[in-house]
Amino acid sequence: MVSRCVAAAFLLLCPQALAQSHPCSTEVASACADRPGSDIGACLKDPEEHDYPTEVSSGCTDFIALNAACAEDIESFCDGNQFGNDLLLCLTKWTPLDNLSEKCQKVLSWAAPKEEEAAAGKPVTTDELGMTEEEEAEKKAWMKKRAEGRGDAIERMKQKKEDAIKEEDRVSLEEYKKTDPEGYASMIQQQAEEAKQQADFKKRERAQAAAVARAKKTAAGLDEEDGAGSPEEKASRTNGAPKKSKGSWLYTIFSFVFIGGIGAIIYVFVTGQSKSGGSNGGGRDNAKKQKKKRG
Repeated sequence: MVSRCVAAAFLLLCPQALAQSHPCSTEVASACADRPGSDIGACLKDPEEHDYPTEVSSGCTDFIALNAACAEDIESFCDGNQFGNDLLLCLTKWTPLDNLSEKCQKVLSWAAPKEEEAAAGKPVTTDELGMTEEEEAEKKAWMKKRAEGRGDAIERMKQKKEDAIKEEDRVSLEEYKKTDPEGYASMIQQQAEEAKQQADFKKRERAQAAAVARAKKTAAGLDEEDGAGSPEEKASRTNGAPKKSKGSWLYTIFSFVFIGGIGAIIYVFVTGQSKSGGSNGGGRDNAKKQKKKRG
């Protein structure tokens, strides 16, 4: 309460402060000092909302209409600074007129106070846009500040829209649940079935991808078992037994051939000895028979 009184007294006692403020500064300080910018217009138009009895001037009435007509433009080009001290500069000097909506342009043509620089003792304009050096400096400072905070403002606006959409959906679902419980239950069941179908579809996609990977490994001459299974199973197979290469298979085949050759040589040698022994025995028997015949 004390702050409101101080603000109103300061504006009344310091006319130079009004020169840098908006047409509703006095009314806002007296009637709606603690309101956010988006609520000031409604507060000023409703006497019951005033903190103190306040008469709204015609200039302030025009400024209220300007804030209402240009609400979206103020949000887009002036950082949502409704009823801000630099709002008129933002709409008339810092933002190209063509960028403003048609509705905002129409109201701006009659609601913005006309500048009489010579009568007010202000510096004359210094550039083709009709801006003074002071206004140009203010514009540069404002644009620098706006560029720094624009990213955060955009993110806040996106999050705000997403939250609003989520809240609308939640309220709609709650209302639908109350008015049509059976339809709501059917919808929930359908959503669950769709989620299950999507999960099954993704599972099939993974299985197909695994089959394609196995086919590629088989075509490349790799062992199918080496590529099958989970990463844990692959690691256990790799750690548990050494991977066989083509060289190891050739070495095994050569070993079998070598052992078979040695066996064949031994077999031939033993068989030859047996045959030679048999032939010698037969010769001795024939000699004995001939000796008996002579005797």
